[in-house]
Amino acid sequence: MNIMKNPEQKKIFLISLCLAAVFGGLLLFLAVTRIPIPPCLFHRLTGLYCPGCGGTRAFISLLHGRFLQSLLYHPVVVYGTVLYFIYAARNLLALLPGQSDNRLCHGMTFRNAYLYGAVALILLNWILKNILLCAFHLAM
Repeated sequence: MNIMKNPEQKKIFLISLCLAAVFGGLLLFLAVTRIPIPPCLFHRLTGLYCPGCGGTRAFISLLHGRFLQSLLYHPVVVYGTVLYFIYAARNLLALLPGQSDNRLCHGMTFRNAYLYGAVALILLNWILKNILLCAFHLAM
């Protein structure tokens, strides 16, 4: 069954497209204007990295097409971006007429596994960066 025939799913998808456009425009504005990024308060107070440290730099690197650098700054940014583009592509295809028998064009809905994957990436990134910082004095 094509989930995009559900009016609620269609609204959620259209809202996600609008939010992505607004968020993307804001990030592009920040990347082009080169507004300085404020330092992380958690890092400044504790000397350790917070779970989100590197996220802004990862977004800016991704906007500039530096995917590997973005992945190193914070892997959840690349993960979320790829997942969103798959979501958008599948749901856009599901809106096209005559796609009822194509399995890839049935749209995509939320699954807990996507969230668990993001949380795992955030925690692994946080732990690894702090181990490298404390044990080997390698600042990321």
